[in-house]
Amino acid sequence: MTAHPAANLISALPILFEADGTVDLKATRAAYDQLAPHPLDGVFVAGTTGEFTTLTDDERLAVCVEAGEAFGPERTYWHVGHACTRQAVALTRAAVDRGARRFAALTPHYFPATEAALLGYYEAVVAAAAGRPVYGYLFAARTTTTVSPALLARLAGTGLAGVKISGEPTDVLTGYLAALADRAVPVYSGADAEFTEVVDAGGAGVVSGVSSVLPGPFLAVRDALRSGDAAALAVARERSLRAVAATRQGNLAHLKAVLELRGLPASGLRAPLDPISPADRRALEADVADLL
Repeated sequence: MTAHPAANLISALPILFEADGTVDLKATRAAYDQLAPHPLDGVFVAGTTGEFTTLTDDERLAVCVEAGEAFGPERTYWHVGHACTRQAVALTRAAVDRGARRFAALTPHYFPATEAALLGYYEAVVAAAAGRPVYGYLFAARTTTTVSPALLARLAGTGLAGVKISGEPTDVLTGYLAALADRAVPVYSGADAEFTEVVDAGGAGVVSGVSSVLPGPFLAVRDALRSGDAAALAVARERSLRAVAATRQGNLAHLKAVLELRGLPASGLRAPLDPISPADRRALEADVADLL
């Protein structure tokens, strides 16, 4: 197999809450400290896995500060995406003041953003980041904002350092890769289960929610991709796919249940999702026992 020495793994981090729904910064930091010794290439904070739409700006900044201290500023991507440009810019400036060195920004959401609005949005966020890298974040299924490959190439011209694309299979990702072929703009996928396919297609790697609680299998995939070890990749990929299946493709309640298995406090959800059932919890414990 071909070696991919630049293959990267970025983990999308969850946030833990107290019983009354308050952000539990102490437990969240404990989760980050437990993960930080693993040689991840980066962490994505206050994104979808972090239930960012349920957080105030101050809460988002607070958890990003904790992540920056745990993982170091160069491995920490602060998510500053907002529904409007004004709020995204304010959050970016506040993050700069708190020491942020890397950013990610989801497209505006709820209202489907126009092409002109998207260009203005990323121009403004890049300017507010004051020379620090900003990664675009596309997730049409959640935002209602659709970005074509041709439009992404235009957005890259605003100064984006890279892009994360979620909710799209690798065969769709290839169209974006082709549109950016003449630019040094790495493309990441949010598809945990397609790490190998993404990198084989020319992607930079994955931003993976499941790896934030079960990092081992995904780090093994990354290392096998980097070395070109086909036998090691086959074993690692099977384990990573089991991790994805066991957590129901990164279901938030299942991810937090795995953190409990790691000795961290129980956490509810702010997102409007069902908690894990007792039966599912028992099955999860059995399924991940050798993956922890």
